[in-house]
Order: sequence, then C-alpha cells, then structure tokens
Amino acid sequence: MPLESHDRDIFAITGLSPEVQAVAFAKYSRSQESVKTTIDDLTDEKSAEFHEKWVIGYGDASVADMAMIAVALENVSMLASKSIEDHRLASYQEKSSRYVPFDPTRFHKPDVFMAHDAMRETYIRAVESLMAGYVALTDGMIAYFRAKYPKPDDMLDKPYENKLRARSLDVARYVMPVATLTNIGMLASAREIRYMSARLKASPQGEIRAIGDELQRAALEPAYNPQNKKIEPLLVRLLDGGADQNLIDELRTALRLSIRGAPTLIKHTEPREYLLKKDRIAKVAGMFLGDECVADDEPRVDLVSNVSPENELIASLLYPHTACSFRTLADRAEKLSASQKRALISAVNDNRTSHDNLSREFEVGNYFIFDTLMDYGGYCDMQRHRLTSQLTQPLSPVYGYEIPRDLADAGLLSRFEQLLEDNRAAFETLASFNADEARFVLAKAWRKRTVFKMNLRELYHIVELRSRSGGHFSYRTLVYDMYERVRAHHPLLVEHLRAVKMDFDADFFGR
Repeated sequence: MPLESHDRDIFAITGLSPEVQAVAFAKYSRSQESVKTTIDDLTDEKSAEFHEKWVIGYGDASVADMAMIAVALENVSMLASKSIEDHRLASYQEKSSRYVPFDPTRFHKPDVFMAHDAMRETYIRAVESLMAGYVALTDGMIAYFRAKYPKPDDMLDKPYENKLRARSLDVARYVMPVATLTNIGMLASAREIRYMSARLKASPQGEIRAIGDELQRAALEPAYNPQNKKIEPLLVRLLDGGADQNLIDELRTALRLSIRGAPTLIKHTEPREYLLKKDRIAKVAGMFLGDECVADDEPRVDLVSNVSPENELIASLLYPHTACSFRTLADRAEKLSASQKRALISAVNDNRTSHDNLSREFEVGNYFIFDTLMDYGGYCDMQRHRLTSQLTQPLSPVYGYEIPRDLADAGLLSRFEQLLEDNRAAFETLASFNADEARFVLAKAWRKRTVFKMNLRELYHIVELRSRSGGHFSYRTLVYDMYERVRAHHPLLVEHLRAVKMDFDADFFGR
C-alpha cells in the first residue's frame, strides 16, 4: 500500500547482501511502495538479474553506489597501503605506526628478488637491518624521554608508559621499511571497488597488482560472517534434538549465513589502457624538459601562485613522472609552445575511451597549490586528506632523508645516519635489478614530494586539525608552514584560522 504523507517512518536496514541492498534502493526510487515491500520480494537471483540489465547492460553505475562492502586487507605492505588509500571515495582505518609497535619479522618479500639468490640476500639483509634499528631506536628513545620527562604526580603509571612509547615510536618509525606489513579496514561501494581494483591491477609492483585481483575476489566470494560461529552450533543442536533436516536447511538459507559481496557488480576490473599508458607522458616530457631537476635547497612547503590553468595542467601531468618541483614545471610549461603542450596532453588522452574518467591531474583551478617535501611517514598521515587534489612522486632516496627531532640529544644520530646510508646502498643495488620493486626496501625517513591542491575551507580544516597538540611533529610543522605561506600573501583570508605553533616540551603529555 502506498505511504500516506503522515506515515513518516525512519529505520535502519541490516541483514541484506550488498547486491540486494543496492537493487532495493534502486527500485525504491521508482516505486510508491515502502522499501520493506521491495526487500521482502527480493532474492539474490532477482537482484543479479536486475544488475545484469541496468548496471552492466545500460551502464547505470549509480546503482552500484548503494552496495556497500566492508573489506579487511591484512598483511599488506605499507607501500601498498598508500596505493589502496589513494582512492578517495572509501573509508579506511589502518594500523597506527604511532601507537602500535610493529613485528620486526613481518614484511613483504617481492617475488622478483626472492627468486634471485644475490638479490634475495641483499633485500632481506637490508630490511632486517632497518627492523633491528627500529627496535633499538624505540628502546633508546623510551630511555631518553623517561629521563627528560619524569612522570607527573597526577599521572598513573600505565598512561605514562603509553605516552613514552607513543612519543618514541614517533621517532623510531623513521627507520621502518615501507615493506613492513600492516592491516587496513575499508568500507566502499561496489562501484568504487571496481575502479580501485582496475587501478591497482595497473601498478608496476607485483604485490599491488595481486591486491587488485584479491580485492575483486573478496567481493565475489562469501563474506566472513561472525554470526556463523554463534548460530551454526544452535542449528546443530536442533538437528541432534530431532529437528527436520529440511527445516534446518531452510533456516540456514533464511539467516543468510554466507552473504556474498557484490558478484554481479564487481565486473570489468581489467586494467585499462588509459591507466597502463599514462607513463607515456614521461617519454614525451623528456623531449621538452631537458635535465632532471633535483635540487638540494628545496623548501619543505612551497605555495605556488599565479599559474594559468593551462600551465597548471601541464605541470600536473608531468609532476608524477619527474623529480622536479611543481614551481619548476610550471615555469617550464610557460615556455612551451602550443604544439608542445598539445603533444603532452595528447600523450595522456590518446588511450582514453568512453569508459575512462579523466585522471586526477586534470583537477586544475584549485586556489592553493602546496608543493611539499616531507618524510614518507608524514606523507602517510597527510594523504588521509583525500578531499584535496594530490599529485605524488614515487618514493626514492633522490631527495635525501629527514632526521627526527631529539635523536641527536638521545645519542642515537650516528646509528640512524648509518642505517639510512646502508639503506641507500641497498636500494641502489636492488634498483639496478628492478627499480619499482626496490622501493619496498626504503625507510620511511626518505623524503617524498607531493602536491596538495585545496580551497580555503579545506586549508582551514587541515591546519586546524593537524597543528593541534599531540599530533606528530612532522605534519604539525608542515601544516604550520602552509599557514604561514598563505598568511604572508593573504593575511585576511587566514585571520580566523586557529593554527597552533608547536611547543613539543609543553605538549609532550598531550593527546
């Protein structure tokens, strides 16, 4: 019966497979009935038929937005985690390197190195060296902080020990290799999982390509359901008590103990030519840019202003494929001819089909463009601000490494520097064999260049959140630099921005 205007009813829905949920809301939008009526009439088979016709056949992909799937990605490398979390339209929770000590024996081992005796030995030795340093720096910093910051009289022993460990891990994480295994919880729609899977399969790194395949498979197979552990023994007891087997089977079906993700919706995830061939622009760029750009005096934060949309697009397209600052690329774009610019843009778009959305580099016209150079650990934290337009360059030792605060005073600087120099040598050896897979061996201390484009509202959000007491010192100083760059040029715009200048000693026992 159609609802009357006064029959307001607001309720949550659970117990549906993602596919049934998606089709329920799709039909709901074209019906006068309550969604309960639609749901009661649906089955997995009817939902699959609907999706085959409307989503696959007619391309009505918005239906797949209503199929929400929770996925756990366990034992993936930290390098792979950033590729996964680079996808904007999903929610993530990752194991924290600030509050959780990581097992030094658990790290990704690329097949290409494991199959080669000399490379395997170099890789394993390099990662194990960093992991041993990670444990030693953690212990050393705990001892240092314990002496420098005695327990306040009003603080219990356990919170005090937790704070010492957290602050020490803030320092020790700089020598963690990005091969370290981590866990991620993710909630995303079927449509976004399709896009994510296709993008991951186009990666140059084997682990990330495999994750793309496994992510698709996770959405096709029966999902892990903790209710099985509770309900199945009860059904067995009923059966042992004389209940009819057919009745038990019907109960199992009704209780949907093996809900699958979205098998009809997770299709067409093969890596597209548009993604696979994007690096062609690097070859075209070489004809116009000349020498590589790495410089030793680059600022940690550079606010790039007064760039035309055309030159911003050219610089954005080139940025991920060079070792150049955004400012340098924008200046060089200014000097290119119209035909050269057209060649660069065409190098990206020649393989784009009607099924390919424009890549992120085409997000031009944002007012604030910050080119940042920070340690990889800081990048991992800042990457979470996915409302910004981010352009990123691959991790490598080319920009040098950052030295965390307090390391010298703790007497641990020479150990740290030796670890990083040994790490550079190991990377160079491995890179001569396979440069893409060699990145897994690198420590989080190495600096990485990333552009963040944002509007004023997002600037307020990032600076006010990340400059607060208790945040990691790496991103606290970075976002305060962002604030000061804008204040120097546009003081009125940030007059009400609540930026907090870091005072590490005063903030030590903060959140």
